[in-house]
Amino acid sequence: MMMLLGPVVFSIDTGAYEQLQHSTSYQWASQARLGHRLLKHLGIGGPARQYIGPGEDSINLNGTIYPQYKGGIRQLSLVRLTAGIGVAMPLLDGNGFVYGRWIIENVQETKSVFFADGIPKKIEFSISLKRYNEDLMLLFRSNRGSQ
Repeated sequence: MMMLLGPVVFSIDTGAYEQLQHSTSYQWASQARLGHRLLKHLGIGGPARQYIGPGEDSINLNGTIYPQYKGGIRQLSLVRLTAGIGVAMPLLDGNGFVYGRWIIENVQETKSVFFADGIPKKIEFSISLKRYNEDLMLLFRSNRGSQ
């Protein structure tokens, strides 16, 4: 197993991704300050920045499935069904690292090189995931109610 997203298993036998892109952004608020234009070029003055917390966390999985060799022809249907449930799913990699809960934001597939009956020999896919972040206030409220 390469990765597990809820009930969806990414592996050589089901559907393997060839590329995993993980992107994390960080938020900085900007406040303009008075200052001379020349000082800004020297790195003095200019807008003040304050770190306000983490931003979006996203993962893109890109791969190719060759159903006649390995990989499931229905793998992307399972991904779409999972996305349609509308629930954040736990994401784990093959080493047991837990990435937290994630949502499936987008699924793209391209089928090509077909058999005579229309079944594709090659399915390229791209799946976009976004981290689902819990609201801390909701967590504190639910903990207080159980005491």
